[in-house]
Amino acid sequence: MSKSKIDSKILWPLIALCLGWTLIYADRTAMYPLLSVIGDNFHLTNTQIGTITGSYFLIYVAMQIPSGIFADKIGQKRLLISTFIIVGFALIGFALFAKSYLSLLLFTVFHGFGAGFFYPCAYGIMLKIVDSDSWGRGAAIVNLGMSLGLIIGLAASGPLYIHFGNYSAIFLLLAILTLLSAFILNKAIPNIEKSIAGQQENFKVLEVLKNKNLLFINLSQFCALYGYWTAVTWGATFFYEERGISMEFAGLFVAIVGISAIIPSLVMGSISDKIGRKKMALVLFPLGSLTIFLMAYARSKAAIILSLIAYGVVGKSSWDPIAVAWTGSHAFAMDKKALGTAMGIFNFSGMMSAVVAPIITGFIKDVTGSLVAAYYVAAAISVLGGFLVMFVSEEPESK
Repeated sequence: MSKSKIDSKILWPLIALCLGWTLIYADRTAMYPLLSVIGDNFHLTNTQIGTITGSYFLIYVAMQIPSGIFADKIGQKRLLISTFIIVGFALIGFALFAKSYLSLLLFTVFHGFGAGFFYPCAYGIMLKIVDSDSWGRGAAIVNLGMSLGLIIGLAASGPLYIHFGNYSAIFLLLAILTLLSAFILNKAIPNIEKSIAGQQENFKVLEVLKNKNLLFINLSQFCALYGYWTAVTWGATFFYEERGISMEFAGLFVAIVGISAIIPSLVMGSISDKIGRKKMALVLFPLGSLTIFLMAYARSKAAIILSLIAYGVVGKSSWDPIAVAWTGSHAFAMDKKALGTAMGIFNFSGMMSAVVAPIITGFIKDVTGSLVAAYYVAAAISVLGGFLVMFVSEEPESK
């Protein structure tokens, strides 16, 4: 395979994985513009509203490392397909049977359980079928699904809610598309060999946790995603309640992040393949922090839009393919069989912010009456991420 290109036979599975990531993201982000509606329906505090998304990501995060073990036992492709079946039925339950706050949390957790298998399986497959010289490009193609799903979920849910007068139809539609995607992925994804034994998994987890470079990449990932989840989960509510933007457009405003991230996320992965991961990261983190700060500081619609566009260009979506490829390089240098475990821990670290950020943001809003301070906290944490990147070696240490 050419080192400058991804073979066309490999491209189709990557596009299928991108499609799958698009649906997983659309499933979850469709809820965010409706958080205030759900809160009103169930008479919830802002902290309780934040707990809805926090509970989703708590179980999602908890599944990251075990999913690597499950993949060894039943195969990455089979586990990947089961993701979409579980998620589809969880959406049906959320749409039709979530009649109380407790049942709402239950179906949200069920969705998070199923979705938790996707990331380690999808990126584990990508790292196996793509040449290591093109990992950044391959990760960027799969990662594109996050931007597309963000756009679809945020932009469509508000207008569809206003059209139908309830949110059940939105999640039923997503459930049908998610279940259908299982058949597409089954056709498009090649069979991946199971890794040799599960008996060394505990050792591999400890080895990954002890690796200095992987540790600092994982901590930086937490910092990068903290700002992202603050902006994405609470952004529509913030713009609607504090900046006077209508519900139809509040979600669309947040979706600007996904729209503006599409090309940069693809380009950044390719550039990092050529000039190095660390140089790119040291530029992206401080710029990303500044744009998060400006989202809350800006008052005019034009300034808000510009800050959202800027965050899409230099924020989390551009960092992700760099971080995935960087993690893959350091994990592969340890042991090629550690890739799945390393990716599970990597996503576990980043997604812990999705558990923490919505709840802390809701708590700050309950205390201060505004989300502005929560955005400033997120910007500061992003600065910390840039500092931590300084301790990561560009290339893996020789064995």
